[in-house]
Amino acid sequence: MIFYDHKKLPISKLLIILSGIIILLNCAIIGYHSVSGHQKAIEAGKGHSERLTNILSDHVELTFLAADLTVRRAVERQYFNALFGNNLSEDTYNNFMLWVDETPQISAMLLADENGQIKLIYRKKGYETWFEGKESIADKEIFYIHKEVGDQDVYFDVSKDKWISDRGLVMMSRRITKINGTFGGVVLALIDNKYLTGFFNSVTTGKDEKMALFYENGQESRFLINMLDGSEEGFVKKMLTPSSAATITPKVTSVVDRDNPDGIFRIYATKSIPNLHIAIATVAYGGDIFAGWRQSLMQGIIFILIFTAFAGVICYFATAMSGQMGRVEKSEKAAITASQAKSEFLANMSHELRTPLNAIIGFSEMLQGGYFGPLNEKQADRIKDVTLCGHHLLDLINDILEFSRGEAGRMQIKESQIEMSLLVAEVTRIFAEKAKADEIRIITNISNNLPKIRADERKIKQILLNLVSNSLKFTGKGGNININAFIGNEGGFVMAVADTGIGMAEEDIPKALSVFGQVHNHTHDGGTGLGLPLCKMLAELHGGSLKLESLEGVGTKVSIFLPKERVIPGNQEELGI
Repeated sequence: MIFYDHKKLPISKLLIILSGIIILLNCAIIGYHSVSGHQKAIEAGKGHSERLTNILSDHVELTFLAADLTVRRAVERQYFNALFGNNLSEDTYNNFMLWVDETPQISAMLLADENGQIKLIYRKKGYETWFEGKESIADKEIFYIHKEVGDQDVYFDVSKDKWISDRGLVMMSRRITKINGTFGGVVLALIDNKYLTGFFNSVTTGKDEKMALFYENGQESRFLINMLDGSEEGFVKKMLTPSSAATITPKVTSVVDRDNPDGIFRIYATKSIPNLHIAIATVAYGGDIFAGWRQSLMQGIIFILIFTAFAGVICYFATAMSGQMGRVEKSEKAAITASQAKSEFLANMSHELRTPLNAIIGFSEMLQGGYFGPLNEKQADRIKDVTLCGHHLLDLINDILEFSRGEAGRMQIKESQIEMSLLVAEVTRIFAEKAKADEIRIITNISNNLPKIRADERKIKQILLNLVSNSLKFTGKGGNININAFIGNEGGFVMAVADTGIGMAEEDIPKALSVFGQVHNHTHDGGTGLGLPLCKMLAELHGGSLKLESLEGVGTKVSIFLPKERVIPGNQEELGI
């Protein structure tokens, strides 16, 4: 217990000074974390945008490579059909149907000859209007590129006609070359943008993040997918259109844009796929990038405000209570002194109280035994009452003194090795006559292999005497008292005394364990109210504990638990350890 002298140490002023220092330190710390956290948020935003762009570019590349693989198969089939003279339209249509159905990235597929005439077209459900009613694609740029420019590489275009409403469509194509090397037509595959934008929406974590898919083959460039506005398009084109197309890097590049007319903070990230002449661009906005930083900053500000208010309240109460601290200190010291004096007084009264009481009991037993001559019936009854009252008073004094010694910290343990079966047998013999007279059975269940325990034998015996005595008091005729001793699941020693007596309500258990607490104090056998508290104190003195369980009208069970360190294994006993 620490006491403060309010005259020498002004607590209220000290609290005000400390609170002010803490508030200033918190402001400095929050300011520092605000600046560093802002930069960390930018770096984290760049890292997130780069990871997102990498993931998206991998998905786009796999999507177009899977579609391109199917287109290549169709081109090769047409070449081999021409080489071996096998060009049945029904077989070709079945092949197209099989390839489109097994390639989820492709929504439709078309075959046109060298004149642009549509020879074969297969469309999945929902895409039936694609090139519906069209017989030729000769007027389409995608056909012109392959025929006139002779581009052997994959080519991408976007649907400019509204064949399917509210859908963005990307077309990719390859040239068919005849055996003699001349132009033989075009194979065209249709890819729905939703296959790519749906994946983007599933992996993005920001509310306003956008993406774009950009095609650039050195001769022309266009957006295949575009979620950006006008200024963002221009920024992305500058990043993706260097002086030479060959210098476009396949690595992710991220750029912070904080100086723009609309004042919105943006992070752009781009990555190219050189083998497909495609680049991916993502845009993240300050609202998402700085959301965590703003939340952390607001939490810091709120913390300072709350702490300031709390410190003000504490300082106010500290100032109001500083005048009372001296009186509280004196009262507490007086209470501690009185408690110690009481404990010391009772602990020192053993000889003064027991000596005359033992004399009274001795003389009354001598009179009762006829040592000074025979007594008549009334005299014998009164002498018997004196003897019983003397023993009862001696038990009361012994309990009070024992409990007082424990409270004063004077109780010590004299350890020895205890054979519990012998100790239990000794206790049952003490109460055998009284149990027989009250028609109560005492049942013991002690294993012959139960190891010895290391404890104070007198105190363990006193615990058992108190528990059995309590059970006898509150168990009626024909009842049972069970004494068990065993090793628990965790290796500790357990001793339990259970009876079939009157029991008590659950809410009365704390009272029964309190000092001088008596639940059934109306009975003529009511004790001092120190039996169970004393048992609890003695168990705790051994490092153990006491548990009381009871049901009114059913019975009571008291269990004593001692730690496993007090159990002596059999091999240690044989070695004399």
